[in-house]
Amino acid sequence: MGSVLPADLFLGENNMQLYIAGGCGDQGRNCFYIEGDRHAFIVDAGTSTDGLDRLPDLSPEMIRRAEYLFVTHSHKDHTGAIEYLENNGFTGPVLMSNQTYQQIHYKPKNTMILDSTAPELSLDGELSLRWGRTGHCAGAVWYYITVDGKRLFFSGDYRENDTFYRCDAVRGLTADLAVIDSAYSRMDRAEDMRKAVADAAKEALGQSAPLLLPVPSYGRGLSMAMLFYQTFGEAYPIHMSAKLRDQWLRIGHRSYFAHEEILGYPFDIFRPWDETSLEGGHIYFLTDAQLSKAKSRQLIDCHPELSVLMTGSLHGYGKAKFYYESGRAAFVLWPNHLTKQETADLAAANAFSLVVPFHNPKEKPETDVYSF
Repeated sequence: MGSVLPADLFLGENNMQLYIAGGCGDQGRNCFYIEGDRHAFIVDAGTSTDGLDRLPDLSPEMIRRAEYLFVTHSHKDHTGAIEYLENNGFTGPVLMSNQTYQQIHYKPKNTMILDSTAPELSLDGELSLRWGRTGHCAGAVWYYITVDGKRLFFSGDYRENDTFYRCDAVRGLTADLAVIDSAYSRMDRAEDMRKAVADAAKEALGQSAPLLLPVPSYGRGLSMAMLFYQTFGEAYPIHMSAKLRDQWLRIGHRSYFAHEEILGYPFDIFRPWDETSLEGGHIYFLTDAQLSKAKSRQLIDCHPELSVLMTGSLHGYGKAKFYYESGRAAFVLWPNHLTKQETADLAAANAFSLVVPFHNPKEKPETDVYSF
């Protein structure tokens, strides 16, 4: 794995700089500003997930100078500050996938949609890029950017071998800088984490209780549902809130997003759910990952027989953390990001001179500015 070294060791001809405006040693707020002699751009513009909605640490001059904003996917910790940037002088194109554009609430004024038939794109003579799917959610992408003779890789939220989403695995790339998802400070790999989630679900269902899984509208819900279906078959019927099931109906039979073997499954393997009715031995996916809605909390409070399993980060907004800390909900982490071991695996499969891990609030880099 490449070393994260002090900035002054990388000064030289055609020097560029990476400014970490959020996302490293932080709660969300993913945002990276890159500046050279001729070009400047931003990758992601998220707000914090600690309940404070903190904005990226970008100066007005940086915002105005940036020519492009590259968005990796729709989640708020990567897109929540787009409107703020535009209100403070950013006028350039915002690049993202079509799925990302559909999912975000605020639509940028100058959006450039990535064409799935053209994964390589020249923006001008000195700035070009390749992109691919990350396996994190529908529409999530990574970027491999060439600018002024430098090569940069941004993984976005990255997950190879997901049970539902396709990933264009990154192999054999050479880059002067790589900013890589390293959300989990653990040395195991995804298959171990998925097994732990399946085991926890089976234990709860074996007690003939209904099982509730709060999940985001876009992301791990479909991945977990597919694992449960492939593991348990029809033994435990699977129900979904309307928004998640709509995602299943929209992309479950689209080969660009879903794995090939999924395309032949009938749509009715996942049933619609009114978010009210419950039956023992059934699985229910609720699209309220942080239990922010009073209706979600009322459902749990009125059904003491209901098992609740949290599988993602417990943020500062909503009440998910409260339910876990009070013992009402269990927690087993689903591998929606890379572990520290998998970050090292990805770096070893490529030739990255400088690696900057991000998305982990527990691990802060030595500096917020790197020259390369």
